[in-house]
Amino acid sequence: MLPKPSAILLDIDNTVYAYAPCHEAGLKAAFGASDFSDEAEFRAAYIEAREQAKHAIADTGAAHCRLLYFKRLLENRLRRTEITETLALYKAYWDGYHAAMQLDPGLRECLLHWQHSDIPTAWITDFTTEQQLRKLQTLNIESLVTYLFTAEEVGAVKPNPRGVDEALARFGIVPGPDVWFIGDDTKRDRGVAEARGLTFLWRDRNDADFWQKLLP
Repeated sequence: MLPKPSAILLDIDNTVYAYAPCHEAGLKAAFGASDFSDEAEFRAAYIEAREQAKHAIADTGAAHCRLLYFKRLLENRLRRTEITETLALYKAYWDGYHAAMQLDPGLRECLLHWQHSDIPTAWITDFTTEQQLRKLQTLNIESLVTYLFTAEEVGAVKPNPRGVDEALARFGIVPGPDVWFIGDDTKRDRGVAEARGLTFLWRDRNDADFWQKLLP
């Protein structure tokens, strides 16, 4: 039996929508906007650039920044910073990504229920602030959660609890099992919940009824 929540903290990516099809759509769109003739070559170059960027800036919000990935991809290929094409790939990726986004069934009903029940809610995410704001707009849920805290703004990624601490401080709530943390990552999301003694709810992507089960 779950404790009645005093607050609910939620991850975004792959928690409230499926990440994989969106990323796939984004990569296809970026390839289409590039001058690569071979998609497999483009994807290999993207993976290499992503790993290089992540190695350079690990454990920060910027480690997820697609702009940095595409910038490095083109630098690896052209041996210079190509501003116009970098921005074109970045835009194409996110246009394709957002076009594929679909909100999980039952989530809107949960958010509305918690809002009407005066349960404080906050997004705690490792991604960059601009893109998370855009994603919430695309999903049309931007007004249903009280706060958004990104790794970019708090200066640490999960399982570092800085985002959780900031959210609960804003709410004036002491960490404990009556605070729910909902996320898909059993290392980062579970880890941050355990760091503050919160109740962790795992968003299993194979559970189509996950959100409906949280409604009374």
